Amino acid sequence: MLRDPKTRDYFVLLPPGYAASQVRYPVVYVLHQFGGIAETYVATMKKAYETALGKGEIQEMILVFPDASNKLGGSWYHSSPTIGDYETYLTKEFVELIDAKYRTIPDRLSRGITGCSMGGIGAVHLALKYPRVFSVAAGMSGYYDKTLDPYLMGGAALFEEPPEDFKTLARMPNAIQFEIAEAAGASPNPNKPPFFLDMPYEVVNGKTQVVQSVIQKEVAIDPLHDAAEYLKQSLRLRGLMIYHGKNDLLVPVDTARAFDKQLTRLGIPHDYLEVDGHHCDLDFGPVLKFESDRLSFEVAATPTP
Repeated sequence: MLRDPKTRDYFVLLPPGYAASQVRYPVVYVLHQFGGIAETYVATMKKAYETALGKGEIQEMILVFPDASNKLGGSWYHSSPTIGDYETYLTKEFVELIDAKYRTIPDRLSRGITGCSMGGIGAVHLALKYPRVFSVAAGMSGYYDKTLDPYLMGGAALFEEPPEDFKTLARMPNAIQFEIAEAAGASPNPNKPPFFLDMPYEVVNGKTQVVQSVIQKEVAIDPLHDAAEYLKQSLRLRGLMIYHGKNDLLVPVDTARAFDKQLTRLGIPHDYLEVDGHHCDLDFGPVLKFESDRLSFEVAATPTP
């Protein structure tokens, strides 16, 4: 309904030995943050990749950078009639494209995913919901429990009236843009142009209120709820990592600590890494090492289902 482009750019970082060999490689998908595009983390991840390779900390892998942007600022890696079917795109169509075009190991055991901020939330969401596609995931600088959303109440304090159009929305504070974009994936509404969603805020008698029915729909599709549904599936991830900076002012570290405890409560094995750092201003090296250590570099005769 938003009429975003159906054809998207993407970037691929191939291993140094790719051109001179016939070797097949594991793939790590790298998801961008809100307001980002496919290219957002290419340079940063390339530097970390080359450094880790040079130190012998990782093996050669293919890194792929998809685009999940939209007119609202970001898809949050969900699917709805309003934003489109990003989940099918990223877990089926795009994966099939990469496997067909590059010498990948087309097996879930050789396919990982990571990202930062919105991308970190998206990586954990997609891995827990689709373990038949990804076997290793690392989320950076994300919040994974919608009830701990650090922007919700701040957006309410700044929300004065619904935006009239996309230009008006673009001038609104980031917190409001985040919330409206999330609502598009959880609470689409074809009868409410131009955004085709139920607003997460409403103004009643001059006072802004959070629309709880919309937020509850967002809660129902957050990574914490994905984790509960994940336990009902038969497949298991080979690795799940939560990586966060202690000095993150945009997503306080307490949200990551809370998710760490929830995963432990649910009995889901995972690694939790907390370092001195800010929002997405982190060394991506530990994530690449985590992926490399847990992905399979062997080509199976029959791909693992």
